Amino acid sequence: MKCIYCLEDKPDSCFEKTEHVLSQSFGKFKNNLTLNKIVCDACNEYFGNNLEISLGRDTFEGMTRFDYNVKKPKEFKSLGKKSRLNIKVNEGPFKGAYAYREYSEQEGRIIIKPIPQAGFKRFGGPDYEYFLLDEIPDKEYLEKNFDLQALKSIVALGCNTELAQKHLAQKGISFNPDGDAYPSDNYTDWECKVSGQIDQTIFRSIAKMAFNYLAYWAKRELVVDSPFHPIRRYIRFGEKTSYPFVVIIEKAILGDEPIEGKRRLGHLITLDWSKNKLSIVSQVSLFNWMTYSVLLAKDYQGKRFNLRKGSFFNIANNEILELAPRGMINAHEKATQ
Repeated sequence: MKCIYCLEDKPDSCFEKTEHVLSQSFGKFKNNLTLNKIVCDACNEYFGNNLEISLGRDTFEGMTRFDYNVKKPKEFKSLGKKSRLNIKVNEGPFKGAYAYREYSEQEGRIIIKPIPQAGFKRFGGPDYEYFLLDEIPDKEYLEKNFDLQALKSIVALGCNTELAQKHLAQKGISFNPDGDAYPSDNYTDWECKVSGQIDQTIFRSIAKMAFNYLAYWAKRELVVDSPFHPIRRYIRFGEKTSYPFVVIIEKAILGDEPIEGKRRLGHLITLDWSKNKLSIVSQVSLFNWMTYSVLLAKDYQGKRFNLRKGSFFNIANNEILELAPRGMINAHEKATQ
């Protein structure tokens, strides 16, 4: 038997695990789309440990799982400083401070807490600029850019007094904790702004869903063919080409939904020929939020076949609905021009 990712011929005993088209970390559906006996256990394990874990734990879509009870709050795991996501307080006296999400046993929910940091008061105003404790600038820079002589010129968040004093002393700055230190266990429901980096690991995970979707509808003989070698090797081994495999487009997949605003709650995957009928393109959107366009085969020269498919993974009732095509636009080509 041949694996559609590593293309190695292996015995039946190496194909015991089920590969899900949509990672189960984003929901378990009644009529789930699965691949059996075509993705080997070694590739399945690699995807779970290296791609899917990043998509689930370290993206905005991954965070959203807990907002809609796809995952229970107690299952939340923070990656801390290694995270691709950057969370900052967006209001109040601590605006601009670094924060992270953590599950609270006491609250029984995911809460916002400050990362250990120090804030320095800007000249001419009450605002502070924050630095993580191990990223505090040298004394010369601080004295030039901040009003260190003002009342409460330094504030410490997410750490105790001793730790703040230790890090500041290394920079030659004395810290008077009277009224300044913000206790690490005194959190609140801050409004925060989340930004993040979508890197090749995330793109490869999205591309895997798209290729899985193609494999679900097509025969093994088709997806192991040479036109799909570039996308296959990108997903499995991270090999790039001169053109991007995945791009982000500002367009809702469903034709009757807005670019911005309230949309149906669920995941979407589609499959179609490009507008010029030369390439095979898939679109993926988790929680119907950001749309990823995946180029599965550029300038496909193989046998023509009907591949217009679309599925809506309904989170409300855990059912998968088939979509009716309305003339997909080759958004991938437009985005890369």
